[in-house]
Amino acid sequence: MKKTTLIMFRIISLIIIIICLIFIYRWYKSNVRNKEIQEEVGEFIDVEDVSDEDLDAQKLIINFKELKEINPETVGWVRVNNTNIDFPIVQHSDNTYYLKHNFYNEWNNSGWIFADSENSFETLDKNTIIYGHNMKNGEMFENLSYLLNDSWNFEKENLYFSFATEKKSYKAEIFSVYMKKATQLQIPSEFEDNEEFQEYIEEIKNSSIHDFDIDINKKDEIITLCTCGDTSKNRIVVHAKLIEL
Repeated sequence: MKKTTLIMFRIISLIIIIICLIFIYRWYKSNVRNKEIQEEVGEFIDVEDVSDEDLDAQKLIINFKELKEINPETVGWVRVNNTNIDFPIVQHSDNTYYLKHNFYNEWNNSGWIFADSENSFETLDKNTIIYGHNMKNGEMFENLSYLLNDSWNFEKENLYFSFATEKKSYKAEIFSVYMKKATQLQIPSEFEDNEEFQEYIEEIKNSSIHDFDIDINKKDEIITLCTCGDTSKNRIVVHAKLIEL
């Protein structure tokens, strides 16, 4: 009886090990594949420095025609300074699709960087929302965790990132960074009126781990980057004010 139990225990343990190895292999292959794609699509982006007394930024010059031939759902590009976040943004009618598909529409455990299905890219909403996985190995939106370190915000070039659509290119000035439980998080893309928008701005400013001292008025548009935090139950959220270049 003891011998049979031991044999069964070893068989079950072996099955568990094999399953774990399969998941690790798939995770590894997903990350390698997406890194390849990121390098391939990097051929379709260039930058132009925009600097004067009042503005210091990089204007993204994107070949959307070529990108849309690969994926017609391409709607933009995001690049965050001093991180490896440098991706074309896609948008699907179902927000779960790009959680498990990459830019080439291949099934991929790492997914891709995608915009909320409710957002408009003909004319931007008051809040454009961009999602991506936190892959823990530095891929996708994992590097957003850097922004939770207060020392990160001492460097001037870390206080903004670059964002582009087919119609315009923007400097995004960060004004709020925080981590919050997913169950407590609501990120609206539109607001009933200017008063509701200002109330939301004050709420997320008060949630920030750092005072960025950025003024937001009723005419402004903002962008939000969101990923998982230290656990799947938390979210890292970054809000920035959009300045057209």
